[in-house]
Amino acid sequence: MPHLMGQNWSDVVRFENITLAGVLHYRVEFSVLVRTLVAEENPDCICVELPHALRNEIVSGARRLPYHSVILYETASNESAVLILEGSDGTQEAVRSALERDIDLWFVDPLPVRFPLFLDRIPDAYLIDRIGQGTFLDLLAKSGNSLSNDPDNTRRETFMAARLQEAARKYEKVLFVGGLAHIPGVLEHLQRPQALPLLKTGVNAAVLAPLHPDSLKKGFTEIPRITEAFEKWRNAPDDPPPVNRHELILSLIEQASAHFTRETRQEVPEYARLTWVKFLRKWLSLKGEILPDLYHLVASARSAMDEDFAYHVHEYFSDYEWSNDPFDPSSILLNEDALMFHGHKIVLHKKLRTFFRSNRYRLKAVNSAKWKEHLKRKWETADPNEVDICSYPPEDVEVERWGTALIKHANHLLQTSQSDSEPFVADFGGGPDIRETLRRYYEKRIYVKTDEQGGMEFGSVVVIFDEDEDVFRYPFQMTWLGEHSQESDMAFYSTLPGAQIVGPGISRMEHGGFVMSYPPLRMYDVWTDQDFDFVPSRHERLLVAGIAYSEKPGVVYVARKPPPSRWKKLARTMGKRIIYIPLGSLNPLHVKRMRTFHMLQNKGVRNFAGEYLRKD
Repeated sequence: MPHLMGQNWSDVVRFENITLAGVLHYRVEFSVLVRTLVAEENPDCICVELPHALRNEIVSGARRLPYHSVILYETASNESAVLILEGSDGTQEAVRSALERDIDLWFVDPLPVRFPLFLDRIPDAYLIDRIGQGTFLDLLAKSGNSLSNDPDNTRRETFMAARLQEAARKYEKVLFVGGLAHIPGVLEHLQRPQALPLLKTGVNAAVLAPLHPDSLKKGFTEIPRITEAFEKWRNAPDDPPPVNRHELILSLIEQASAHFTRETRQEVPEYARLTWVKFLRKWLSLKGEILPDLYHLVASARSAMDEDFAYHVHEYFSDYEWSNDPFDPSSILLNEDALMFHGHKIVLHKKLRTFFRSNRYRLKAVNSAKWKEHLKRKWETADPNEVDICSYPPEDVEVERWGTALIKHANHLLQTSQSDSEPFVADFGGGPDIRETLRRYYEKRIYVKTDEQGGMEFGSVVVIFDEDEDVFRYPFQMTWLGEHSQESDMAFYSTLPGAQIVGPGISRMEHGGFVMSYPPLRMYDVWTDQDFDFVPSRHERLLVAGIAYSEKPGVVYVARKPPPSRWKKLARTMGKRIIYIPLGSLNPLHVKRMRTFHMLQNKGVRNFAGEYLRKD
């Protein structure tokens, strides 16, 4: 049986009638610990390391859980600060449990005058959860190390100890929930009577607001999927706690891979999964850490496969069942500057940018005001409320280039199959035939090419990624004409538009198959044209359309299986020839890129689509 979170809940520090439970903020193991401690020991009073000056806002936010909230406040020194309220934080779970069980609640932390600019150097939550925090602090004391040593912290710990002594005189059982780094200092101050130090604890202003769901993608707090697992357990108290973080992350990695397959209909190769896990293990070992956070998981996914995979992994890990309404005008979208974070930068698919500090991962979400200004400046005559679907021009250019490359590849295959070889005697012919020379190396002779014919002209390119004969995975069908002489006409079947929205008026879609024919402005709707009703399947209908609309003798056909002989015969009767290219012989990364495209609501969307779709 795997280790469950909070199994060592009783291994905490105790002093007289005070139980001291240390937490690592925004780590769900400690929310499980606090929840279990409150249920098992039923304290008379719960004291939390949260400022009394923000009591009303914190209590209101705790009542909204599992929906996330944020408190924006200004300290006495006129410094702006942020407090995120979510269920994964142990101190906030203590507030929540006290409110639910009607236990007296004390806020014993003085509000610091300045926003803290340091991070406590503490080990992984997984390690402390496994061995128990009491045992961990004993080992730490024996080693002569300390978790924090800061004058401001010392004053805060003195204040908290004085408040705890006051609570201990009034109540029989007191539970203190605060940062693990403060537990040794508070315990030391509890050894002797303390007087409240003179500290400024007020705030100039504070406001509570819902946290915008895009803020969850930035890695400011716990991985949203892990918080979701905690909330589901909390709603079913008779169930065992969630499994330990190691098992949970392994399970989420498998689920993220399955999510990528569902969204893109592309399998995650076994080697990519192994590379993902191996990369994580070596990277964490180098960093001296045990388990990854959101930044590690997404960055390593990109290294194991590609940016598209990393994008979907990030979307899955950031998904949360109790997300706030993104259209709520009162919701707060946090950014890095507001939280004073700095660090490395990584660019992901769809121009989503991330910033890191230490092992924290944050994703810069789209600022709607910025894009509204952008649209106001560059909006053209098209009305964004009207539907006049169109393609994204940079993708059109890319697929046309791919079609040209496939024609060159087909010509190369054609020339290779038509050429013959003979031993070199006097005439060098069409040049040395390296392949035949090496194949007959034992003869000790050089072979040269003979009877090499010129290439063929091609008028159509047909690419079948998935035959989808049951019309289940790719139900949408369409024909659209080239907008100028450099574009081809195209007919395709794909996933439904609107099934995956990646921006305002921008739908991500995936080809099941398509045909391109040159020159443009000639193709009637392939899917309603009765002349093609004799063709039994959609992928064959595209091939027949490619044969019919080709003004040149050649037709390129790319698929997993060769074309049926009946369509080869049809092409011959029309004076044309099908050149088959196995789909598996092409670069899989390039194939995957060409398979994905975006449909825009109207041409006006092209003005800002690049901000969502540009790959840099």
